[in-house]
Amino acid sequence: MEKQLEYFDVLTNTQKQVFNNLLSVQKDLRVQWIEAIGKVHAVFTSIPGLPEIPLTKEAQNQFNTWFSTVASNSQNATEEALKIQENWITAYEKQLAISRDVLKSFLDIASPVKSFTEIVAPTKAKAKAA
Repeated sequence: MEKQLEYFDVLTNTQKQVFNNLLSVQKDLRVQWIEAIGKVHAVFTSIPGLPEIPLTKEAQNQFNTWFSTVASNSQNATEEALKIQENWITAYEKQLAISRDVLKSFLDIASPVKSFTEIVAPTKAKAKAA
């Protein structure tokens, strides 16, 4: 019985580690993505001579507004996606705990059951005695 539970625990812990590693990688990717957006924005706003041209000043303001919107929306979307994934992992862990309890209960019920030959042996002995 203990070996089955041990196997279940090893399997589920491995799955939890995979999910947590994926979440960690996605968080790192999110940070890198937001930093990259900021760097690209800084490059475009620091082009020499661009701010002095009157027509480009308006275009640059629109570009800054657009880029800020992209960065903000990207950050919000990734934050929400990470929250959803964290909630999914929490729900998965709860389901695993329930599954482990069910497995343990099943094994507790099944462990006192004797093999077929052990169940039949007393009946055969009674039949011979009679």
